[in-house]
Amino acid sequence: MRIAVIGGGISGLGTAFVMGRRIPGAEIDVFEKNTIPGGTIATYRNNGFLMETGPNGFLSGKPTTLKIVDMLEKQDTLLPADAKAEKRMIVKNGRLVTLPDTPLKFFTSSILSFGGKLRIMKEPFVSRKIGDEDETIAGFGKRRLGEQAVTWMLDPMVSGVFAGNVDKLSLASCFPRIHELEMEYGSLVKAMMKLRSKKASPSGKLTSFENGMGQLIEMMVLSGAFRLHPGSEVREIRKEPDGFHLDHVRGVYDVVVLAVPAYSLSEMAVPGLAEVKKELASVPYPPMAVLPFAVKKGIVDGFGFLIPSAEKSRILGALYSSEIFPNRGTGEYDLVTVMLGGDRNYEVRDMDSASLVDAASEELAGFLKVERKELENVGLFKWQRAIPQYYTGHWKIVEKVEKAAAAVPGLFVTGNAFYGIGINDCTLAAFKMAEKVQEYLTGEKE
Repeated sequence: MRIAVIGGGISGLGTAFVMGRRIPGAEIDVFEKNTIPGGTIATYRNNGFLMETGPNGFLSGKPTTLKIVDMLEKQDTLLPADAKAEKRMIVKNGRLVTLPDTPLKFFTSSILSFGGKLRIMKEPFVSRKIGDEDETIAGFGKRRLGEQAVTWMLDPMVSGVFAGNVDKLSLASCFPRIHELEMEYGSLVKAMMKLRSKKASPSGKLTSFENGMGQLIEMMVLSGAFRLHPGSEVREIRKEPDGFHLDHVRGVYDVVVLAVPAYSLSEMAVPGLAEVKKELASVPYPPMAVLPFAVKKGIVDGFGFLIPSAEKSRILGALYSSEIFPNRGTGEYDLVTVMLGGDRNYEVRDMDSASLVDAASEELAGFLKVERKELENVGLFKWQRAIPQYYTGHWKIVEKVEKAAAAVPGLFVTGNAFYGIGINDCTLAAFKMAEKVQEYLTGEKE
């Protein structure tokens, strides 16, 4: 049995790794167009600093990423976040404000006005949504929690997770569990009370690896579960009587798993997918720039801060990377990582390095109340197309792509354009995809 995986990001590598461990005798080749695998996940060192180009970690409350680590037998590489990471902030009226982490602190905080807090207290009495129209996150928030909650709570949260726009993103596609809770319980507060009584598991602790998230990529590549072919772009796939043929590769494959961004998939010649090229190309991927700065110790404290779009800042926020994971900084300096771009800031795509550093350092200095000369830029990572955005109606795109792929036996589609953008979402999809492929090849469910 020969399997080709197109795409060497976390989705493709995770799927290849799980298949390699779960499907006896399978020969698995992973084709990645870039010379370095991992997609937006990579870790670099510079003058003692450990810097991430993309995600900084994953939550340990969901099992699939930890399951891959267990399969690798590399549990000793895991690094949980420091307790300092519990302190999180947003910017309001140009100032850093600590987010409340208990009901008492919420009612005494300045995040919302008294009226805004009162509106949230009315949530249990708000009727559940009627009809099946896909609702934006902002629409959901205003309906159940009020305008202020959207502006000062949901907006920065969505910015931090998706670098997205609450007025465009679909609640059901981006946060399906929240949508399900309202449909099942009629209220988020009622759902929380009910689930607490059932001892529902917490979301978990932010976790990474001793050598950064890039270590997960490296461990899977070195596992021997598959063969990686870097610098190998696949542009065309043909389905012939003897199996699948790739445009520049010798040999025939029984299965092809497509794990590339939606825009790349729209540009490939793939049997059965011509009819969904328009839908694939319509998935937005805004730009992102990640700029780490060295800051003298004693200035920052906690996880970092996010900036609501109402503040009209040029940056999305900043992570206090070495406060979250102490080995990211040095003895004298903390590492603070600034993010720019996202769905409200497409101009980042055309900004040069000097402009990005200038914008990031000016904003960061203002929020930290330091002189710009006290900030030293130690890296710059720019993604012209970063995180896929799940606008309202996204589920229709997923449905059409799944239907088109299902019409071609042996062809499968996965990736963060369809099944969630987080590390845990991608590893969960990897296990599900491995099971589908195994069932297809053997005719038996695991």
